[in-house]
Amino acid sequence: MKKLLIGFVCLFLICGCGHVKLTNGENAVVTFNEGGISSEELYKELKSRYGSSVLTDLIDKSLLDKKYEKTSEETQNVDQTVKQVKDAAKKANVSFETYVNAYYGLKDETALRRLLSLTFKRNKWAEDYAKESVTEKQINDYYETETFGDIEASQILITSNANSTSSEEEIKKAEEEALEKAKSVIKELKEGKDFAELAKKYSSDETSAKNGGSLGKVNKGDLADEAIEALRNMKDGSYSETPVKSENGYHILYRVSQDKKPELTDELKESITETIGKELAQESGFSTKALKALREQNKLKFEDKELESEFNASNN
Repeated sequence: MKKLLIGFVCLFLICGCGHVKLTNGENAVVTFNEGGISSEELYKELKSRYGSSVLTDLIDKSLLDKKYEKTSEETQNVDQTVKQVKDAAKKANVSFETYVNAYYGLKDETALRRLLSLTFKRNKWAEDYAKESVTEKQINDYYETETFGDIEASQILITSNANSTSSEEEIKKAEEEALEKAKSVIKELKEGKDFAELAKKYSSDETSAKNGGSLGKVNKGDLADEAIEALRNMKDGSYSETPVKSENGYHILYRVSQDKKPELTDELKESITETIGKELAQESGFSTKALKALREQNKLKFEDKELESEFNASNN
């Protein structure tokens, strides 16, 4: 709505409002018995209230639309978010338009989709700019400390039976029960029970449970970070003697073997650069830095010094 108002007022200033003039010669938006409100007054007021935020969106949209064509990934991302918003509105028992106006300050689905598209492209630019910022030293340091050979492993995953309708007390109780169950499974392992059979019997990970808990070969991103870190610190042929907690539940892990650390090829360098770039892009303030760089690259210049001052104050 804010963007529409600004746009309309700009049109009024250029084209006039039905050619109705006030006594001072300015185009009229509203008239009274004596005097009225001019489009110039309305423009100044809207500019002072919303000018900087609206202008920022218009600038970024113009630059990013030229840089990135619309992709199926963007469309899927926008569609998914719109669906989530519609579900949230339905759950809150309000109309979609009411929900969008309350939480986003927007008029309708079309406006929401424009905003989501802009957000997607801003994030994409932040990641691309971050990758350009990655240095050779960062790549080498990451390779030395974070890169490792694939680990062949198995797991027994014990999960809580709490759900979205559970109370805090029920959630706490379910967590405690899951932990105790995981400890009892480890006790059975210590008594000599077969890991594969216990996985088939107890694991909540149905895919691996069918195969006796086998995960095949895993690396970063294949399992929860906590589980991967635990496997890295285990010896071949050993299992975790305490449950490893992650957001997925309690992992009981068995490490079979580990491959040799891969060589630092150009392909691996590219993969590391992408990983570091994504991490950089998530850092506080990085997106603002990236968008500032984009505007500078395109030689952004203001003709309205008042808007320039407000723009700089809100984007630094």
